[in-house]
Amino acid sequence: MTDDGGDIFSARWIIEDAFHSHNDFALYVLDGRIGGLAPLAVLKSRYPSARVHSDTNTAILPGFVNAHHHCYGVNLINQGIRDDLLEPWIFASAGAADVAPRLATEYAAMRLLKNGVTAVVDACTAGQTAAIAEAKIRDKIAVYNGLGLSCAIAPGERWHNQLVHPYGQSQSFLTTLPEVLRCKLQRQHVARARIEPQSFVRLLSRMHGEYAASECADVWFGPTAPHWSGRETLRNIAREVRESGQRIHTHAEESRLQHLSATAWSFQGAIAELGKVGLLTDGLSLVHMVWADEKDLARVAEVRAHIVCNPSSNLRLRSGIAPAPLMKRMGINLALGMDGTSLAGDDDMFAEMRLAQSLYWSSDRANPSLTAKDVFDMATMGGARLMGMDHSIGSLSVGKRADFVILRLDRLEGPWLDPGIDPVELLVSSAKSTDIQSVFTGGQLAVSHGETKKCDEKIILQNITDGMQRAADQRLSASEYAAVKSALQRWYDDWLTNNAQQL
Repeated sequence: MTDDGGDIFSARWIIEDAFHSHNDFALYVLDGRIGGLAPLAVLKSRYPSARVHSDTNTAILPGFVNAHHHCYGVNLINQGIRDDLLEPWIFASAGAADVAPRLATEYAAMRLLKNGVTAVVDACTAGQTAAIAEAKIRDKIAVYNGLGLSCAIAPGERWHNQLVHPYGQSQSFLTTLPEVLRCKLQRQHVARARIEPQSFVRLLSRMHGEYAASECADVWFGPTAPHWSGRETLRNIAREVRESGQRIHTHAEESRLQHLSATAWSFQGAIAELGKVGLLTDGLSLVHMVWADEKDLARVAEVRAHIVCNPSSNLRLRSGIAPAPLMKRMGINLALGMDGTSLAGDDDMFAEMRLAQSLYWSSDRANPSLTAKDVFDMATMGGARLMGMDHSIGSLSVGKRADFVILRLDRLEGPWLDPGIDPVELLVSSAKSTDIQSVFTGGQLAVSHGETKKCDEKIILQNITDGMQRAADQRLSASEYAAVKSALQRWYDDWLTNNAQQL
């Protein structure tokens, strides 16, 4: 790579964005920016001193935006934590190995980058104190930016309703458990040390101000979900947001039980609560929204808030399928997230797009099925718009950061390929992350043939191995988990029966 004359990359296809692809085109990169997009001969004539990288059997596409992610460290199934309904799964996943946050982020960032992801929204737990939370946020930004990824860090906590969704009912559920199990859940979930809500709001507000001038990093409010955060905390967040424009990222309407039982008494549902406190704005991103009704979606559309769809996670945690065709028809900006729980645990955004297109179909003419171009847009510009970074990432438009993926077409081409095929259709239907030849971030080579260039993968893997071996086993045993799940099902059955008239 040269510093003075820049670099020209040519390919069979340059996919500028989901809706604009160019055959036999080239990309000019200078000082980490996209400086031109034209046929190779034109760019060579225009920039005669540029270094030329030409391969007619590749496609060049924008880096992906993973609009919702959790850094679990080693895949949860590798830790013996199986997929299940969201509500019992929360108890199981709380027993995941307590690997140092920076190390877990290094491992996650390396995996994402190798899969062509060049921007991420990291939804993390804030931690016990403001000092711990601040260190975690700074470490995450340093890791992501050090590898060339743009990032938004959205910390949150569960201050309320840690065991069951209905307000103030956690102790009621605990009384249904044997004493040993009751004490264990009390310790892990209810009594666990958490940053004070007031300190949380002050810290994130201050840190957002510190990173306001950064093109590649931001700090958001990440209230885990409205019913887990509490109305007073949400109001305090809204007050800060009105003054600073800081973005908000929260889970909402994820599971059927959450939809039914977190909507009772004075709590009128996630969207209604966010509206009451003044957080329904164009800076809000709502994660999941599987069980949102048309009325709620109309309010989301009206304020131009964003929705992150997580198809793999919603299947693995038995939550359902988001009404993405309806969301799209209503004009809501949709992004795609892998949630730390992609279907095969491999962080393959091609597979996530493919699953999204397969699931988000519709038999209703009023709500057309999502196309390959729609889901590709979700994985690129949709995420960039959600992050408020669409001026610099998400497409290969001139002036944007040179974040791009070079994809080999050998396997995709096979013995024969229709010369008129749409490249976006081909990639969404058939590409895999193993087809990636290289990844560039800010015009710099970050991944080449599966090897990361900005970190030592062997050291990260060894550190993860060592961390896992040192971590205390916090998991529920198989018998404990079965007892908790059974008790949880009985409790929700009773609660829903007793409160049927209010639902």
